[in-house]
Amino acid sequence: MPPFVPLDLSSYNLSNRPSPLIDTQGHISTEAAQKSHSVFETVLGTNQSEFSQLLSPNAQEKTDPPYLAVSDTYMEFVRSGLITLSRGKLETLGESTATIAPSNEEINNVAAVVYATGFEATSSLSFLTESLRQTLSLAPEDLDNTVALAFHGTHHPSIPHLGFVGFYRSPYWGVMEMQARFLTAFWSSGASSASLPVSMQSALQRDHSIERTISLRDDPRASQFPMGDYPFLMQDFATALDLPRLDPFGTTPGLPPADKPMDILTPARYPPRTPTDAQAAEVRESLRQTYETAMAGLTGGRFVARAVFRSLLGEWKLERDLVSRLPGHPSGHFSGTAKFLLREGTVDGREGKFTGAEGSDADPGIEYLYIEDGDFRAANGMQFRATRRYVWRYDEARDKLSVWFVKTDDPKRADYLFHEVDFVLPSGEQDGDQGWEAKAGHLCVEDFYNVNYEFRFEAVSLRDWRLRYTVKGPKKDYTIDGAYRR
Repeated sequence: MPPFVPLDLSSYNLSNRPSPLIDTQGHISTEAAQKSHSVFETVLGTNQSEFSQLLSPNAQEKTDPPYLAVSDTYMEFVRSGLITLSRGKLETLGESTATIAPSNEEINNVAAVVYATGFEATSSLSFLTESLRQTLSLAPEDLDNTVALAFHGTHHPSIPHLGFVGFYRSPYWGVMEMQARFLTAFWSSGASSASLPVSMQSALQRDHSIERTISLRDDPRASQFPMGDYPFLMQDFATALDLPRLDPFGTTPGLPPADKPMDILTPARYPPRTPTDAQAAEVRESLRQTYETAMAGLTGGRFVARAVFRSLLGEWKLERDLVSRLPGHPSGHFSGTAKFLLREGTVDGREGKFTGAEGSDADPGIEYLYIEDGDFRAANGMQFRATRRYVWRYDEARDKLSVWFVKTDDPKRADYLFHEVDFVLPSGEQDGDQGWEAKAGHLCVEDFYNVNYEFRFEAVSLRDWRLRYTVKGPKKDYTIDGAYRR
């Protein structure tokens, strides 16, 4: 029954790294690459080959620097064939044909090309003179290392009164805050080495950011993000600014592999040395929110519904047994598939519940149209095709999963609520292979549906799950037990 917490909280858990932190960004050695690949496989619970053989790195590729993309939906679209992969890089693009290198594979009937190249820094520096651009070693062709700047992208010693904030390839706001704080202290001290605080002088003396940036431009083993080690960068900035790191707000349960409590790094861990009352209050509130969010996931079952909802996308093999205790209703077995088709959320069945400020409609998020189809073979030998549909929804604000009946005259639209899924917190020692259990109930006129789920994960991936109904009423008395597997 794996717990779930937001990705950033586990990614920046200092308990998983030796202290003081060592810089892991930039040039990636063979050993570091192998370790990173191993960590990713462990965290994901798969080497990706189940989605596509093109995504499964061989032994040689596991020595190359890894590349990571984060998406809730991409992998299942690959598994289903809705996304077709090609390995390589775009070499040429004709009117409707693209060529991939080095395989020379051709992709035909190209209707559109989406350029996802990210932020391009050169144009933002066009106001500088040619002489200054040369001093900054401007390289327009290198989107990752466009300018060569000192101390983690903040300035150049030859232009001490020009500062930079946000000129680096990584998405973490805490580093930008530290860059701004560094420049404030740097300029407040006169920007000359003799007048700088001792901690800043020492930091600048050991800094090799300019040389490092230039060397990465031709390095085949450069990391995906040249400044991607967020915890190390925060530590190095804090050391230069002589800022102590606050202790975590509280203590979480011990987690593998070291069986230590989480030590989650956030910008609030580095407040000013003499904060105002308002700043101190804001810091405490931020740390409290981080701690309570982690505890909600580790001990309260928070985010499990979200993890299940994310993992349902795509097609499942479904085997279901129906056992009837009434002679007029035969038992039997269903064999088929169940598809969770992703779409934008709808308000069908819940009209009026998505009203935001000033009467504007709030975003209903995303949902699944569930379609199962297969053959039912009754114990008396009768066989027929069977299908059914539901709409599955996830309410992020309430962290709640729900299942809805569809309209009989329009089976693509939700009609009314079937049940909400309530996850059951574990108590005591658990079976090592036990999944997350959930329960629900639904009274349909005189018939009561008692619903039980079990979701079993392999790391963050839902491996298989079961759905059991016990239905009792004046004319119904049967049990349905269905197993879903990829």
